[in-house]
Amino acid sequence: MKGKLIQNVCIVFLLVLGATATQANAAVFTVGINGGENYSSIQEAVNNAQNGDTILVSPGVYRENVNVNKELTIISSELSGDRVNRTYVIGAVPTNDVFGISSSNVTISGFHIVGGPSGIDGYQEVGLYLDGVQNCLLSNNTLMLNDAGIALNNSQRNLLDNNIIGLGNDGISLSRSNENRLLNNMVTTNSEGIRMDNSTNNTFLNNTIDSNEIGIVLATSRMNMLEHNLVSRNNNGLILTEMSESNTLFNNSLYMNGVGIYLKGSSGNMIYLNKFFNFLNAEDEGKNTWNTSSAGNLWEDYNGTDADGNGIGDTPYIVNQTTGSIDYLPLANNISSGGTQ
Repeated sequence: MKGKLIQNVCIVFLLVLGATATQANAAVFTVGINGGENYSSIQEAVNNAQNGDTILVSPGVYRENVNVNKELTIISSELSGDRVNRTYVIGAVPTNDVFGISSSNVTISGFHIVGGPSGIDGYQEVGLYLDGVQNCLLSNNTLMLNDAGIALNNSQRNLLDNNIIGLGNDGISLSRSNENRLLNNMVTTNSEGIRMDNSTNNTFLNNTIDSNEIGIVLATSRMNMLEHNLVSRNNNGLILTEMSESNTLFNNSLYMNGVGIYLKGSSGNMIYLNKFFNFLNAEDEGKNTWNTSSAGNLWEDYNGTDADGNGIGDTPYIVNQTTGSIDYLPLANNISSGGTQ
């Protein structure tokens, strides 16, 4: 037993020593446009960096398209909340992505990324494009005027946190991408706020999807979790189509959309504890579940009563009688006992 303990201690020591050595070998490069930094362009710094290095970019305007093919941390040195000294990266070639990321373990943080839609049919210029990568972090970026703000293709276990994406075609797009997390993002004024195709086991949490033509689209996507998101003032709030199944929509707020949620050709989804306050709250052409064993959803147009005051309506809320899409346990928080509004 004593020998095994000594062996474990030695292993831990070697792991710590190895991690320290790796960190010690990492370099920090600076980029700036006013002189005094290591490089004047981000791409030049990327070309000269090695895996594990950090590139610190000073505020200014950088007109370039950046190809990131190494495991790097690329961050802006602007002060948080500083509206004057910002770090802009504007695509120099409108048919190329502003940041094309083809390596795993990349961090991009703190940039204002502007592309300008390419105007070429069938082509999508992307502000931050992840292609076949894993474990990347995209955080605290603002992306405007891109065909797509952030796009993931065949990419897994990446984190998109606290980004602002607007004035484009797709705000965030996932294609054949699994186990990614989208947290605390603001997606506004796009044709489609978030689009997910052929993707599974992704988590959308605490995002705000506002004033898009379509807020969120799930197409042929399964086992995704949408929780605590605000979907508001879109023509269509949330659309599930092309056999999107086994997704869970829990505790989301859908306010002032033309249609709150539309399920077209999609069944087997779980929808509960959401708040629906829209011109038309829900359309369901499939067979989906609208309540758990204890609670359903809060419907602005529910006109039932709650005679016993237990917070659950006494009569079901009918979404589609023909398909059996019924909330059997609608929340009655918007009515008092006896049905007085």
